[in-house]
Amino acid sequence: MTISLLSRVLLGAGTLLALAGNAHAVTQYLVNQQEGAASITGYITTNGSVGNIGSGDMLDWNLVLNDGISSFTLNHGNSQIYGPSSWIASSTDLSFDFSGTGKMALFQNPNIGSGRNYWCLDSSSGGCGGAYSASDWRVNGALVVHQYIGVQSIAHAVPEPATYAMLGAGLGLLGFAARRRKQA
Repeated sequence: MTISLLSRVLLGAGTLLALAGNAHAVTQYLVNQQEGAASITGYITTNGSVGNIGSGDMLDWNLVLNDGISSFTLNHGNSQIYGPSSWIASSTDLSFDFSGTGKMALFQNPNIGSGRNYWCLDSSSGGCGGAYSASDWRVNGALVVHQYIGVQSIAHAVPEPATYAMLGAGLGLLGFAARRRKQA
């Protein structure tokens, strides 16, 4: 008994899907903000929710704040986060709405309100930047400010490994089909 080409292709695709694993219900976003010699780099991991999300949806973070002279790393173990429904999450971007008034998202060491090492995103009168909308961060006393208007992407999502596995499987199947066609 011979197995048809279609059966072989379907069996191979099913095997690759099983090996690719399940998609995780988390999304990791890469942060890379520059302001002259100063920067914020690192990642924020959320629970995978989309739309308006808040600090309760943040599972982990590792953010290196650099003021151009010194740096400090904010992470889940040494800092706190504040921001009820302050972010807008999608499958590709984590954004903040700098329009309006009173919106705020804050990562701060050692705790909220300490005035020490922090990254704050706020709209006008949001709590960090005063009368203007800004992304600002403080490292060892030095303050860096970048003003924004409207909804701005602050981080981009990292594709999951399963996405790469599916891409590889699809390219492999295309190559297999092209080879079979060439032989026929």
